[in-house]
Amino acid sequence: MSVEAMAMATISGPEKMVNTAIQSLVINRDFHPENAVKLLSGVKELVQFDSPNPYSESLAKSLALMSGMGIAPDYSDFTHSEIELKSVSDYLENLSSWFSAVRNEREEKSLTARNNKLVVEQLGHFSSFNVELGDLFAMKYLKFHFGRIPSETYKECMKVVDSRPDVYFVTSGRSENWVYGAYFAFPQSYTQIESIFSSLGFERIHIDVEGNVRTTANETIERLNAETDEAEKRVAEINREIEEKKASESSRLLLYYSWLRYMSDSFDMRSYAGRRHGRFYIIGWIPKADSEKFVKECESISGVACFLTEPNEVKDTPPPVKFKKGFFSDIYQPFLEMYGLPSYGEIDPRLFMALTYTLIFGIMFGDVGQGFALAVIGFLLWKLKNIWLGRIVGICGISSIVFGMVYGSLFGNEEILPWGFKVLENGNTMRILLIAVALGVVLIAICMIMNMINGIRQKDIGKILFSPNGVAGFVIYIGLAVAVVLKFAKGQNVFTAPFIIFIIIIPLFLLFAATPLTKLIKGEKDWMPESVGMFFVEGFFDLFEMLLSYVSNTVSFLRIGAYAISHAGMMMVVYLLSGGTNIAGIIFGNILVTGLETMLVCIQVLRLEYYEMFGRFYTGGGVKFSPKVIDYKTAEL
Repeated sequence: MSVEAMAMATISGPEKMVNTAIQSLVINRDFHPENAVKLLSGVKELVQFDSPNPYSESLAKSLALMSGMGIAPDYSDFTHSEIELKSVSDYLENLSSWFSAVRNEREEKSLTARNNKLVVEQLGHFSSFNVELGDLFAMKYLKFHFGRIPSETYKECMKVVDSRPDVYFVTSGRSENWVYGAYFAFPQSYTQIESIFSSLGFERIHIDVEGNVRTTANETIERLNAETDEAEKRVAEINREIEEKKASESSRLLLYYSWLRYMSDSFDMRSYAGRRHGRFYIIGWIPKADSEKFVKECESISGVACFLTEPNEVKDTPPPVKFKKGFFSDIYQPFLEMYGLPSYGEIDPRLFMALTYTLIFGIMFGDVGQGFALAVIGFLLWKLKNIWLGRIVGICGISSIVFGMVYGSLFGNEEILPWGFKVLENGNTMRILLIAVALGVVLIAICMIMNMINGIRQKDIGKILFSPNGVAGFVIYIGLAVAVVLKFAKGQNVFTAPFIIFIIIIPLFLLFAATPLTKLIKGEKDWMPESVGMFFVEGFFDLFEMLLSYVSNTVSFLRIGAYAISHAGMMMVVYLLSGGTNIAGIIFGNILVTGLETMLVCIQVLRLEYYEMFGRFYTGGGVKFSPKVIDYKTAEL
């Protein structure tokens, strides 16, 4: 897998042909646009197209109509239809006027029904007052309030009422927790009475019958119920009218919407173009493999020309990154994007990440049963919920199964399977730690090689020869690793004079003098350090930091073996606590350990990838290849 090579295409032609060029060569094509005015800042009198988008208002209106009528945005083929903006605008205006009228009427009738139901609910508690409501509202020498009081304070309320001659309470109904009614008080003591009732938890209920109070509560309820029925019937009729209109107009509305979306998005692409002396200029990146075909297509449009520029000839505008397709690589791409995209010219690290992540996860969490559960859960999340992480979890689950077979572990039990590298037996604990360190050495060496390949691609002599992850660093690291292995495994001492000179001293000198040596090779005249003293101090600490990083990065891979050991240890505890026979305890323990370890191992492997591996060769900072592909299903402008 790799990153596709790019070429910059500059399209020019008569200004009146700009829309044709955009629609034929830019929209829905593998064309990553750049701002032509910014890129050609040195060209005098080159300005942007600044006319307003004539399609945006109608597009917004079509989206509002579809939203109101419950029509999901989608593509409808308009390529064989003769469509004009004037006819589309008139159609949308008429349809909007109709829909606005029926929607307003529906809202008005719905509001009437809601308000009537609220008033009926209020009046229902006072239907026992067989007097005209107007007589109550017209009283001059008494003030009253409808409302309710909690059942637990009702008796205390009645004691207050019985003890005072200036207040009277009339009960109109009861519920489980409330007593409904009205209290009447003299105006001069009304404020005090109101405070007393409020302290007892009285809640006022406002009665609003819009001035029609020359009836009793029951008569008002009957009238309002009739109005509510009539309003709800009209609402149902309006909903049927809208559904009928939706059925008859949806295809036409979607056709016009698709055309408007296409024309509006095409027009907006003019913001990337520049114009000068009656000609337009559009600049963008295209895959180099398609460049010859693209130029021929440009030249087939009358008056339009195109010329290509190599990436190394373009300053301050790096080519965007477009990955080539790869099944296994694509699965892990979201993880890679957490680190940023590779710079143009760097190795595509997706396959490396996919292989190493899957391998390390399996080593750290090897269990046949738990791995099978992870695989099933992961693939179900991917298939049913379309969660991208599900595929990664599923693949890691398969890796866990494979290494579970190696360890002979089935749901943490190492006695069921008759074979396997038993982690906690026969000194295997130390072996797995050593294997983890050896794996770390191999992976770090591969990362150094990838860094050198990146240096060759980018023609960076310093990165190739004199960096800690270049030739000099590789020689020191691998040389010391081989020396340590031979010393402790074979008892051979390779630290001879030639070894020390060629494997340690010379590479260290190259690393120490990396900057001036790189400048000398490039032919730069300012290769001498400004301050020799600072050069030696900085060089010493850089070498110390480099050697320390070699050790710390290598030792960091011990966590691979440590997690494999901790998994076996935790499952041993689960079986001890459950007595080996408590099925519920074993199931709960497996669920707990699986969930906890899955989360921890995922995080730890990502950490290893980022700090111990990717940091040695990966620059990142690439720009994603983003062609303008119209999404007809989105409702956002």
